[in-house]
Amino acid sequence: MSSNLPSDSFKALYERHFDMVYKICFMYLKNKADTEDAVHNTFLKLLETEKTFQNAEHEKAWLIRVSSNVCKNMISHWSRKASLIEENENISVSDYHDETLMAVCSLPDNLKTVVYLYYYEGYDSIQIGKMLHITSSAVRNRLKRAKEMLKSILTDKEDNK
Repeated sequence: MSSNLPSDSFKALYERHFDMVYKICFMYLKNKADTEDAVHNTFLKLLETEKTFQNAEHEKAWLIRVSSNVCKNMISHWSRKASLIEENENISVSDYHDETLMAVCSLPDNLKTVVYLYYYEGYDSIQIGKMLHITSSAVRNRLKRAKEMLKSILTDKEDNK
């Protein structure tokens, strides 16, 4: 395994981006064990790659893209996807996750990624579009649909209390 990162640089990069990568993976996988595996695999890919980053934003965008792809690959290989969804319906909220983030996790993949990048990471629609290879208007449309769905989800939760 070779990497163009010295070990102290990798450690700094890991510490800088661990929380973000963890949250992205949790949004897809919805359980701690699989999330930890995906985070591990994401940073392992970083060690294995010969990628040189242009700047901190390029580094962050690469990690977002890779962590999303790692999770999507894990999900596509699960033959018992339906049973995993049932098992994870009663997820407990940890310090990483509040009620709103849990509602975001319930959105379809194409919406939750956009919401996370916009609201939790602070990217604008142009930056998100470049990262996800879609237009900025598609990002804004997804944000609009996600807001409508989140409003419904959170209103239903309030009504059931």
